[in-house]
Amino acid sequence: MSSIRIWTLESDNDAKAAGCLANKLTKFMKLGQIPINTSGRRKPSINLEKAVQNYLKRDDCLIIIIDRDGPRAHSQRLQDPDSLLNQIKRIEKDKRYANKVFLVEAVQELEAWLLIDCLGIFCYYAAKRAQFRENCRSKVSANRPLKRLADRYQKGNTENIVEVEQGGRGAKEYLTEFSERVLRVLNPNLTQRNIDREKYQETRSPEVAEHIEINKETLRRNNSLKKLGDVIAQFQ
Repeated sequence: MSSIRIWTLESDNDAKAAGCLANKLTKFMKLGQIPINTSGRRKPSINLEKAVQNYLKRDDCLIIIIDRDGPRAHSQRLQDPDSLLNQIKRIEKDKRYANKVFLVEAVQELEAWLLIDCLGIFCYYAAKRAQFRENCRSKVSANRPLKRLADRYQKGNTENIVEVEQGGRGAKEYLTEFSERVLRVLNPNLTQRNIDREKYQETRSPEVAEHIEINKETLRRNNSLKKLGDVIAQFQ
């Protein structure tokens, strides 16, 4: 049986979240039991290609995931021959790594993958409260104001949450704003200090990923997440 390693070399938190979503993809796509290992942030001192070679000694396939930010930032990466993106592309195209190394860019950051299911994100917060601890999705869906809030933030294509300029609003900021609205509607008495402590931040991404539902409708909302599933499917 082939083993796959997902390497989110920019973030340890993304590794856990991506691994969770990858397992959900294999289940939805009925790919059977595919061992999926994960690795996170790469130390700057570690040579990229050497790390790739070491991972391929342990696993049959290496999927490298990096964030693809807005158009301007992506354009700058492409223009820089020594950028991380171009280094990975050169390795992926190298015949020695054919059908072994794959690049998947999380368009608009990994948060765009989480945003395919705003109802699931809502339940990440709601399920911490006794009344939503069981059957959270059904209860939120039956509550018109709560369902309306989730629907308002649900994008048809989460790759289209585009920053206006480099450093501007993107998927991460959009998810953070949504989480603040969820916290306020669940408990109007929360202080801003409490909201700031509980709102979405990258360290929460693995836990949020546990609540994301991948099905035909949600997967249609992000092509780069679908690409991850297509790569995994080659090794079933």
